[in-house]
Amino acid sequence: MAPNSAVTAGVVAAGVAVLVRRRTIDNSQVQLIHASTTANVDGENTLADIVAAECPSLSDPVEGRFVPSALLPTADFQTCFNGVMERFGKLNMVKYDRELIVTQDGGTIGLDWSPPFEEMPEDNCSIVILSHGLSGGSRETYVQKTVKQLTSKPYRFRVVVVNFRGCAGVQLTTHILYNGGFTSDYSFAVDHIHSRFPQSKLIGVGFSLGANLVTKYVGEQGADCPLKAAVSVCNPFDLAASSDAIERPTFRNRHIYTPAMLLGLMNLYKRHRAMMETGPVELNAEAISKIAKIRQFDDLITARVFGYKDSTDYYTKCSSAQFMPHIRIPFLAISALDDPVCPEDFIPRETFRTNPHLVLALTEYGGHLGFHEDLVNCWYPRPIAEFCNAIFNHTEL
Repeated sequence: MAPNSAVTAGVVAAGVAVLVRRRTIDNSQVQLIHASTTANVDGENTLADIVAAECPSLSDPVEGRFVPSALLPTADFQTCFNGVMERFGKLNMVKYDRELIVTQDGGTIGLDWSPPFEEMPEDNCSIVILSHGLSGGSRETYVQKTVKQLTSKPYRFRVVVVNFRGCAGVQLTTHILYNGGFTSDYSFAVDHIHSRFPQSKLIGVGFSLGANLVTKYVGEQGADCPLKAAVSVCNPFDLAASSDAIERPTFRNRHIYTPAMLLGLMNLYKRHRAMMETGPVELNAEAISKIAKIRQFDDLITARVFGYKDSTDYYTKCSSAQFMPHIRIPFLAISALDDPVCPEDFIPRETFRTNPHLVLALTEYGGHLGFHEDLVNCWYPRPIAEFCNAIFNHTEL
């Protein structure tokens, strides 16, 4: 290529990059969806009023936006960057004290408290309860960054991460693991936390599959929910739609998302296989060894262990969208329109417009549990912390 041609091509490329970046910034405003009249939270202020006044990361004309890092401009880059960081060394930015609690059927749940009690002795401080995503735990990047935000100034909340059966180093002590609708274990954990800290206000936050579980739980509890509020981040809302999205025959699904998610699930199964095989249901080891899709895992393991007919039955009964009309506490959902795991078409927008207790915060970008503003900072911990702080300030014990 001639020198002049090369210069011209470079100028054109730079111009296109600037235009694309400008368009990204222009489309970065958070879109809030809720009922025309939202529920009154404290006798004076509605949920929409509180979000507008005290959650600038969601509502402020300047601050209420998510602009993805120029180095991570697409949904796939945003989604995969957490995995890249963890592959080259998990973050250790948070210290925990672990407490093990045993359910009525003998299952073990790991509660990771932060800050450790020697740094923050037991008191009546407000508590945020975090629930991880598929085969995750308290050491996941997205969890640690949220814990760090919530436990730092100006908030300084107490945080506890619920590590479900068999996850994050918790020993599996029954034949069942967990699933996206297994709210009995979450309810047991919340009740334990409430009984240990009866003078503390509680808010639940869930990520991905954990978001589905928390949403289902608060819908089931209705007006009797012991939580003051709940936050859902990257909720699939419809488990079948999410599974279908991951299994579409695309390059990224075949070579990135399906292998990564299956690896976590299969590692859990292999780690706890001996205990799982002590249950009353026979698992087909040969068929399990050939699993190549998430739905096959749920057909051969999840559905059988938990007594569902098949994966379709599991997805139908445990998808959280159907429980949302019954939510009666302040509820914030944060979702990205470009999430490759949770299709935007299945976000129940109409429910957010009709149930006055709900607010949906939509971003144009962010991927699945990404929201990377640069190579260090994520956006979503800020609106989570702002919302929790606002609700704690506007509710009584």
